[in-house]
Amino acid sequence: MVSNIVNDFLIDYLEKEPYATYDELANIIAPIELLVRKNKDKSLDELIDLIIKDNINEFENIRQKYGVPGYTANIKVNGIYVKLFGGNINYLGEAMPNNALFDIASMTKFYTQIIAYNLIREGLFKREDKIIDLDPRFKNLGDLTVDDILTFGTTFKTDGLAKNKRTINEALDVILHANVIEKGKWNYNDIGLIIMKEVMETLTRLTYQELVDKYIVYPLHLTDTHVIVPKTKFHLITGTPNYKEGHINDMTANALGGYSGHAGIFATSDDVIRLLVGVRNKRILPNKEDAYTPGKLNDAIGVMGNAYISNPKGLEKSFVDKFEPRDTFAIAGSTRVNAASSSDSAYTVMFNPGSMSKSEAKIREEIINNERINKGLKPVEIVKKFEFSRDGSLKELTLIDSRFLVPVDPMADVVSNVAKTTLKLRFLDFLIKKYDKSINEINIIRNNK
Repeated sequence: MVSNIVNDFLIDYLEKEPYATYDELANIIAPIELLVRKNKDKSLDELIDLIIKDNINEFENIRQKYGVPGYTANIKVNGIYVKLFGGNINYLGEAMPNNALFDIASMTKFYTQIIAYNLIREGLFKREDKIIDLDPRFKNLGDLTVDDILTFGTTFKTDGLAKNKRTINEALDVILHANVIEKGKWNYNDIGLIIMKEVMETLTRLTYQELVDKYIVYPLHLTDTHVIVPKTKFHLITGTPNYKEGHINDMTANALGGYSGHAGIFATSDDVIRLLVGVRNKRILPNKEDAYTPGKLNDAIGVMGNAYISNPKGLEKSFVDKFEPRDTFAIAGSTRVNAASSSDSAYTVMFNPGSMSKSEAKIREEIINNERINKGLKPVEIVKKFEFSRDGSLKELTLIDSRFLVPVDPMADVVSNVAKTTLKLRFLDFLIKKYDKSINEINIIRNNK
């Protein structure tokens, strides 16, 4: 039996159509009401500290178990803003700063989608337009349309891999000669939005960096979102072993010039939150509903084919927990970064396993491969070296594959805990509005170093 105030909150919250049941939600919220009642004399800051304690412990457990240098996480619920960061920005033992620039990897795809949607709104092209008509360089794509790419409804084949090429022209030639194997079936891949980036640059005569600035950075007044990081900020880069050179942890993007439509953006967790809020406010994404409206090709994916959406099976199928409202969408990157947003909330979960030392990564590679071999699985290469040519000189960089260093399951557990904490903060926000309407904004920043 729950109290009247918990019941009132849950009745309101169920209108947001989470897949969780009344009883499942009550099991999370009722203890928070009890916590607030037992701590009436504590400040809001102190109450929030009690609510987020489990999150801090879990972040630290992940850090210790998998050798991850550090992390940053934000939760925004209406007027409540909580930020946690801890550990190290890199393997040298330097503390994680408040404004670390994370290599957000495939979260970049969402930025590319935003640009495409704006160009469609401006009439530069339509979803049904054929790629070959917009950019004749793509001679092998036949009747492939913009919509086929934006919904991730295409499987591509290339002659060789762009990531193995040493020059931009060689890598781009691989993309320009891509072929379509299958259409009409959801396929998560990098090639589609690399193609889209090339098409948009051709049509607008703007670079990808200029497009990101025009349609995302400037409208939202972002200060820490970069396609090309200024040298003065190299020391803030994390999530990649190539931070001293300002390069990301992605072979293909580096081969194509350092960035592409699928990867290449660095951003602080604060700027990612501002991006998500800007999307929900329709400031930068026309048809924001496409981010969380079910697509036709995968029941865990939105119309925007790289946006995860609510699903009855929750995190078993998607990066959206069943405790979240039905209109929640999430984006993720292989560097072990996640972000999600609903109409009243946004949060990020960002680890930086790619910033561990190469020697530590090799040790963990051996441990992981011993476990894989014992399970009858093939060994994997976690630490890879690659070369590319810039300005007449050959550069050698390293890729550290974060996907194997921190498996999906522990990441899902962290995301679930953050989703539950977001729900708890919604309840706290409900209490604040009910009993103290004079409080408009609460900012909590916690450094756990």
